[in-house]
Amino acid sequence: MSAFGEGRDGKDSRPAFTDEEIRLLRLWSVSDVSAARQLSAQIAYFATPAVFGIYGLATGNLVIVGVAFVCILLLLAWGVVSSWRDQRNSILMQSVCAKVLAMLGAGEERKQ
Repeated sequence: MSAFGEGRDGKDSRPAFTDEEIRLLRLWSVSDVSAARQLSAQIAYFATPAVFGIYGLATGNLVIVGVAFVCILLLLAWGVVSSWRDQRNSILMQSVCAKVLAMLGAGEERKQ
């Protein structure tokens, strides 16, 4: 099976994306992947247990510090699991990029 769709002239003219690849392209085209968005999300996740831990240190309560530490470990574990699940989309995006790059001839990577 070719990675290209058949054009009107009978030649391969564009990649033949699967429905799943098209869905991923649409999702990624409207997603906000800015550094500010990523930073604010990380601060929101880790600020609460960090403040909780600082409060525990200030009051000398090691139970509160322990709870904050466990919360941070759980958030890190959640990040690892999320990255593992996102691996599927990364492989799918590699497939999309390979199809697009296959359309370009040698030396056509950058046109000005």
